[in-house]
Amino acid sequence: MEKGPLVAVSDAILYSGNAISVADGKGRFVLPLEMRKQVKQASGGENRLCLSIHMANGCATGFGLSYKQFLYDEVAELERLAREANRPFNGDLERENRLSMIEDVNFDDGGRFFLHPDIKEEVGISDAVVFLGVGLYFQLWDPKALVASPDRPAVIRNKAKRWLDARAAEGGK
Repeated sequence: MEKGPLVAVSDAILYSGNAISVADGKGRFVLPLEMRKQVKQASGGENRLCLSIHMANGCATGFGLSYKQFLYDEVAELERLAREANRPFNGDLERENRLSMIEDVNFDDGGRFFLHPDIKEEVGISDAVVFLGVGLYFQLWDPKALVASPDRPAVIRNKAKRWLDARAAEGGK
């Protein structure tokens, strides 16, 4: 099977599952174990996590270096298709939209990482984050924002709500 710039499903790292992490005393979150293994694999064995903003959903996104390359390659493919169809296409603008908000961060062997302050502010994350694996990347949500998002799966929103309620009952935020 001939491969173009798009990743074949069999080659792709697919994130799934969900977890909640509370920032430690230094403000670090913990990447869930399975996602951590996948990010490391997607980053050529390095503890390198790419974080960005999902403008349509109001959450952050996380992935390994291979998906960052995929985003770049996908724009090159769109440019090629536009050229072949004699259609206008602004590749620079598309790369700005896809790549300019990505922050590369290191995580330690325990999965601890700092979420960039600009990303935290943009998506409203303070001291807790819900991870949602959604395929080629995972999402990072503020728990309250996730609960308030009717388009997210009810089972995940309910899990976040139960967690928030338990936290409030314990005197947390």
